[in-house]
Amino acid sequence: MEYQFKTRVYSESSLDKNLIVPLSKKQSHKLLNVLRMKTNEDIIIFNNVSGEWSAKVHIKKSIVSVECIKKIRNAKKEVGPSLVFSPLKQARSDWLIEKATECGVESFYPSLMKRTSVRNINIDRYRNNAIGAAEQTGRLCIPEIQPLRMYEEQIKICEQLDKTFIFCDELRISPLIKEFNNNLNASDIVIVVGPEGGFDDTERDYMQTNIENLIECSLGPRVYRAETAALIALALFQ
Repeated sequence: MEYQFKTRVYSESSLDKNLIVPLSKKQSHKLLNVLRMKTNEDIIIFNNVSGEWSAKVHIKKSIVSVECIKKIRNAKKEVGPSLVFSPLKQARSDWLIEKATECGVESFYPSLMKRTSVRNINIDRYRNNAIGAAEQTGRLCIPEIQPLRMYEEQIKICEQLDKTFIFCDELRISPLIKEFNNNLNASDIVIVVGPEGGFDDTERDYMQTNIENLIECSLGPRVYRAETAALIALALFQ
């Protein structure tokens, strides 16, 4: 069977048959000036409420609208692991959010840790990176991005959701994370990775003292960059 790739765009607007949905200036610019799309070309539009629709492009001056033609898939909540992580410098955070979204992350919990070097985040930028990744990979919903909070506060929120914590500690050599991935439901876990420079001893002690559903594990013999560690852990639960 021949596969023909179609551009996908995310919209928070309600989607329905014959409905014409205007796109944002940024989306219009991409379709017109990057992808060089023309009127009546095929496109896909989606969100986590209305599902995924085949559509046609309509162009008026520099603004693009799409007309919903036929529903392809019903709305479906993304089920996957959550991620507690320390914010990184802009380019590396962009990469982390994009790739973690591709790996099926359900929720992001950016956390201030002892060795966190970046103390502020741009949630809109995080969300835009997540949207781009969802458009590329076929996801129907965008992962939830929590506000930046202190590490212990994010852990408590996840604990209230009855999550099992996969604590990826660079100082451990065993057990390996891959020993657990087949025995856990991805939607029930939260993966915890440290900042550049690793976890502080007080952060390890906090987990060991306060968290009941805790699995401490190693990612293997190498010491990875923070964003690489997150992606290795997530890929095992893909």
